[in-house]
Amino acid sequence: MNKHVIVTASDAKYGDFLINHWLKSLKSNVKLNQIDVVVLDYGLKNSQVEELKLEKVIVLKCRRDGHIAVIRFRDIARFLKGKDYDQVLAIDSADIIFQSDISPLFEKDKDDFRIAVMEKELMFVEIYSLGNFKKKDLEKIKKTLRKKNTLNAGVIFAPTSKFITLCERCFKLITNKFNYGPDQIAISYLLYEEGFKRLDKKDNFLIGASKDKIIIRDGIFYLQNGEKINIVHNGGRDDIFRPIINFGYGKGYNKINYGSYFGGRVIYRIAEVLKTIGEGKIKIKTMTD
Repeated sequence: MNKHVIVTASDAKYGDFLINHWLKSLKSNVKLNQIDVVVLDYGLKNSQVEELKLEKVIVLKCRRDGHIAVIRFRDIARFLKGKDYDQVLAIDSADIIFQSDISPLFEKDKDDFRIAVMEKELMFVEIYSLGNFKKKDLEKIKKTLRKKNTLNAGVIFAPTSKFITLCERCFKLITNKFNYGPDQIAISYLLYEEGFKRLDKKDNFLIGASKDKIIIRDGIFYLQNGEKINIVHNGGRDDIFRPIINFGYGKGYNKINYGSYFGGRVIYRIAEVLKTIGEGKIKIKTMTD
């Protein structure tokens, strides 16, 4: 049977969440007998590293010379080269919990990238492109991503050989390695060019950017139809923007941050309208019309 790998990254700030919620939920729900778990260490405490190793996690010390969301692609590629893994899951750790066994996804559409498409317009290109790409590359990016929704780089399933190439191209494409956001643009551009299969919403459910409402019962997230969400993604650049407060795995966690949740929906709607106008889908009448 083929061996697979799950790779994430963390620092000391999010190390406790990684151990007590991300890893705990992973081990409680996912069959890991054929899956290695790797954590790229960008400044974890020694105690956190030791605890991860006790849980049979492979910890790889990395140089923090940029934003973790960007430089992780360089280090994932370095780690994977020469390894015999068939499939890889590159996934965030600071804002994700697992609620079901996602191991069957490693065996589905194995020749393709599998990634979620954001349901709401976030204007990532408009906001996070400035100063992060060469001018000639940015022109290509904008042309490719015009009228397309951003892909979410927080959960990517892929065949290992293809993912190494994607990581290297993504890291090379981004000129400023210290900023938040350009990885989302680079991955979206490269995969719209390359091709991908869309993940089911339950396999990377971005709470703030989904059009679906949720039910939280005893700390567990469900869709409105009662289906349990497999991977819950409490996305947001900073904690204040995340739609769930006290986010974690188990009873007593997960309360809706109504200000962020509903405020985010309004912001996304405004962004959607602005982008629609910008792309010429809506004609605005003026006094000269």
